[in-house]
Amino acid sequence: MMQHQFQLSTPLAFADVARIVDTLCALPGVHAIDAVPGARELSVHADELAISRQAISEAAARAGFAEIQAGARNGGCCGGCCS
Repeated sequence: MMQHQFQLSTPLAFADVARIVDTLCALPGVHAIDAVPGARELSVHADELAISRQAISEAAARAGFAEIQAGARNGGCCGGCCS
């Protein structure tokens, strides 16, 4: 299991949290997303054998959530689990 931390350029709005959780949970191997409205951090929990950090980053960027510092570590609160 890997945890990929994102630093975002702008804070997440409520709708952003739902959109990024839906987008990334659709990827194979992604298990959970930690995101909070108002935060500039996002954490993705995934199976490193099923998906790469780069694939997660690229999917997030396509959804409008580009990283400003790849792999930066900051905390976050639970935003949703993928099921």
